[in-house]
Amino acid sequence: RVLVTMAQACAAYCIGSACMTATCSCCGSLGKAVSSVSARAMYTVVFGLGMGLAAFGRDYAKPLMMEIPWIGVVPGMTPSDEWFGQSAVYRVSLGNFMFFGSLSAMLIDCKTRSDPRDRHIHHGSWTLKLAAWALCMLVPFLLPDGFIDAYAWLARLGSGVFLVVQMVILLDFAFLWNETWVAREHVGWVVGLLASTLALYAGSVTLVVFLYQWYTPTGVECTRNVWLITTSLVPCVAFTALCVHPIAKEGSLLPSAVVTSYCVYLCYSALASEPTTYRCNPRGIYADDGKASEVTSTVLTLVSVAYSAVRAGSSDFFGGVLGEDSDETYAALSGAEVGGGADASADADSDDDVNGAASYPSGPVSYSYSFFHFIFALASMFLAMLMTGWGRDDYKGAERVDVGWASVWVKMCSVWVTAGLYTWSLIAPALFPDREFM
Repeated sequence: RVLVTMAQACAAYCIGSACMTATCSCCGSLGKAVSSVSARAMYTVVFGLGMGLAAFGRDYAKPLMMEIPWIGVVPGMTPSDEWFGQSAVYRVSLGNFMFFGSLSAMLIDCKTRSDPRDRHIHHGSWTLKLAAWALCMLVPFLLPDGFIDAYAWLARLGSGVFLVVQMVILLDFAFLWNETWVAREHVGWVVGLLASTLALYAGSVTLVVFLYQWYTPTGVECTRNVWLITTSLVPCVAFTALCVHPIAKEGSLLPSAVVTSYCVYLCYSALASEPTTYRCNPRGIYADDGKASEVTSTVLTLVSVAYSAVRAGSSDFFGGVLGEDSDETYAALSGAEVGGGADASADADSDDDVNGAASYPSGPVSYSYSFFHFIFALASMFLAMLMTGWGRDDYKGAERVDVGWASVWVKMCSVWVTAGLYTWSLIAPALFPDREFM
């Protein structure tokens, strides 16, 4: 029996050793494969995976969460299906926030490519980072409900900050689009510029007409909706007129058209978010405006986050130093150099000894790594609010999404702040001629 037991132990040890070796080999291969892809693209994929898990958990996580004894312990009430859905979204959002927030904190003041954090934290060690992300997805499900409730309130504040950042990204995109096409100095690009401007204004005017028709029905007193539409339209007319005035030295019609289109869309999204029982929202009774609004908002958010990742390499927006894109440089290196793992580190150290600065880039970073991850952390909070109707108690899951007065006022405030930011970008150079704004 002793011999049999020893044989079983040896067999178990050999099997375990073989499994560990295979696992390490797989992780090493994964690290090498991931390292050949742009770091910003990979972080965007990780963010998208988190959003997918949140969407799945919102609708299907209740059976699993009911098996966890410390979740759903709410004094004086029995948690509903919607409560479990909200809790799942918050927990996944918290995991994403922990992952990107930790990276942002670790990369503060990383300004040169020779900084070890550039190579090992932002661009390298992907096997370790993917494992850390999986751990971040697990940890929030070990926390009590009270902690998650506190995070939900923090997410509301973070979402507001993200909306402001999103507006700045939009303004940056509008100016960049205009400058790029104007710089082409070819009649075809000028025609395209004019056609795009006219199309954006025509679409905005058409949508405003339909908003007055849809959300101010005849025979019903809808002063609030008339006021919301009008207060969205008037600032657009004002900054459009201002952009062609001599005081606006950097004014142009294309950026104004882009901002006008965005403001009008936000106004429509706000009106579509009004409760379906509200007498001035007849479309909410007959159409699934709430679901369509959620899908559109989610797509726009993902596009905004993806664009912020691409624009992160621009010195004029993030305060970096324009130069060679470090992501492309690192993607060109072998997976063994940046993929992570003991062998990879040994090889990298050997390469450093032999080739020195020739193997790895030097000089200033091309974008702010810390701010880049900060954007993703805030976006994780914003998507949690989007998927839970801004955390309202009467949330009805997938049947009624992004509907309620909280969503209405958040979006309308976004309209006014966006218009204000753009107006300021037009008049600030004239008010402070000694400062550079563009």
